[in-house]
Amino acid sequence: MPYLLLVIVISVLGVSDVSHAEPFTLPRTNTVLLKDKHTKNEYPITIKLPRSYQKQNQKRYPVVYLLDANYSLPITSGASRFMMNSGTIEEVIIVAVGYQKGVSGLNSRIYDYTPFEDKNWQRKTGGASQYLNYLKHTVLPYIEADFRTTQKSTLVGNSLGGLFAAYTLFTEPSLFSNYIIGSPSVWFKENSILAMAVKPAANTTKVYIAVGELEESEGEKMVSGARQLAAKITKQSGALVTTNLFVIPQARHATAFPTTITQALDWIYQVNDN
Repeated sequence: MPYLLLVIVISVLGVSDVSHAEPFTLPRTNTVLLKDKHTKNEYPITIKLPRSYQKQNQKRYPVVYLLDANYSLPITSGASRFMMNSGTIEEVIIVAVGYQKGVSGLNSRIYDYTPFEDKNWQRKTGGASQYLNYLKHTVLPYIEADFRTTQKSTLVGNSLGGLFAAYTLFTEPSLFSNYIIGSPSVWFKENSILAMAVKPAANTTKVYIAVGELEESEGEKMVSGARQLAAKITKQSGALVTTNLFVIPQARHATAFPTTITQALDWIYQVNDN
């Protein structure tokens, strides 16, 4: 289309100042670098506040903590917006933890999210215990001190992040009130997560596990792994834990997460008007 004609069309549509348009950003967000007190590693932490946060200055909010911030934050922000604004679910503070500063995202997540060292991998593995300490002693205290939060919190992990979320549930179940475990990499190091000891939860805890139906045939039998993980949680995590397993029809590993986060937030934070 010739440039002059394009300008005329844009002008007719009422978007004549395209060259000076502001880029879209997620509303009410701020990013800080938080340094691990022990390792000195730094991670970007992005906080998105709910719409009513500034006006209702006495109100406190649950917190949803996301791993893999680079992709999980835009998806979760978009998926939760209408649900929160329409009153379908509670308003929440979203906290998204990015990858270690100065390290590639792939190397950061593979090390931080894997509970066991596996020397068969070319990249370094087995840093989950260290990363969990970072969340526990640095990220959570910062959020709780600087923002109006309730005691109700949720950890969200997908793929290797789902493996990490399961590891956290097994070792520090009371650190979060709820766990959203998407397409968990149960297969890592020959299903070693299924052999872990489980510390029973001391508080009421909701665990939402989701996996794409088509992930079973993508190489790692992810549906079978998710089912075994759900069964282990139900059997060993104690009576205070409620587990919900959802196999998403027609979904692959690359497409399951938007459905996972939407359905899980609705299940955990749904507002009951009755």
